[in-house]
Amino acid sequence: PTAAGKSLLQVILDGAEWPGIVIVLLSLASVTIIVEHFWTIRQATMLPIAEVEATRQLIEARKFKECIDSVRTSRTMFADVLTVGLRHGRNGFDAMYEAAQERTAAWTSRLFRKVEYLNIIGNLAPLMGLLGTVLGMIRAFGAMQDSHGAYKPENLAGGISLALVNTFLGLAVAIISLGFFGVCRSRVDAFTTTPHAAAVDLLENFRPITIGGSASGVAS
Repeated sequence: PTAAGKSLLQVILDGAEWPGIVIVLLSLASVTIIVEHFWTIRQATMLPIAEVEATRQLIEARKFKECIDSVRTSRTMFADVLTVGLRHGRNGFDAMYEAAQERTAAWTSRLFRKVEYLNIIGNLAPLMGLLGTVLGMIRAFGAMQDSHGAYKPENLAGGISLALVNTFLGLAVAIISLGFFGVCRSRVDAFTTTPHAAAVDLLENFRPITIGGSASGVAS
């Protein structure tokens, strides 16, 4: 509680007006993006170990049709990248590798675009807080002008409260959003590299074996 007996929450509720409402909406959007990120980008949705081992066993057993049918029904990044690579099998190993590379780049780009919204919110929230600060100062000086110099501290309290509360809200949202922006970018980088590496490792089974300078079939 403050010296006047008000809690911090009550001070914020009393001081925040429409700029504060916009900042709160930005904070809700930020939380939604963060929760969605951690729910969709994890081991189970990107690179399930059991799925990788099962696929490896099918390829090593040369059960290619069963392998394609298995990964085609999965929605993980590993399965998607491997499926795209296998679809280009008729064009040779280089085409398979290139297709897997392009699919991984598409996944990475899409996930980075989602995370980028945290950066936008982190930069926009302080500007909204600054807007609230300017509006609060305008209100405070307007009260001084209306009183013709005979103003009391309570006449300025509303404007100053609007200024400081919105600044506080904007900075709080910015700190959280930008902090998680860095964390989420690192997670996207880590969780897209490993599925790509696992898919390419399995595609190596389809690289032609070179004997005496000429290719002689597919490695098992």
